[in-house]
Amino acid sequence: MKKLSIFFLSAIILSCNNQESVEKEITIVNNDTIPQIRTVVSSRPVADFTQNAGDALNTNWVFSVKIFETEKTFRFVMKIKFEELTAADTSILPDLHIQPVVELQPGKEKFSCIVGFKDREQKFREYKKVSVENNQLKITTLKRYGVYTKTVQ
Repeated sequence: MKKLSIFFLSAIILSCNNQESVEKEITIVNNDTIPQIRTVVSSRPVADFTQNAGDALNTNWVFSVKIFETEKTFRFVMKIKFEELTAADTSILPDLHIQPVVELQPGKEKFSCIVGFKDREQKFREYKKVSVENNQLKITTLKRYGVYTKTVQ
């Protein structure tokens, strides 16, 4: 019996008026084995986005998003800073049977950043948006991803 993993990508795009749009993509992948636990966890960020947020009095203020590994291979901690505000969030990436690669891209608005990951074809997949609205930090889930395994005979 030959086993194949089938990746089912179901993205839910949240819009301002809360209507949902679903995008589907199916990719067949080999049943690779990526360990669920890291043997070495780096203390350095795997991705970093920093933008100057200072003024004449507070020249060291920044808008910063840093992504750190955890012991679990597909779980990452996001540390965010804006001026004197700080926040943290945990992101769990789908197991695409490849080592996860987190990437940060600038958002469209000032003080915003898109958190995503590279898929098997090295295409950037949006996941979350970190932004500042009304001088408050905001984390929005842009899309949700899921993976399932199916046995093919």
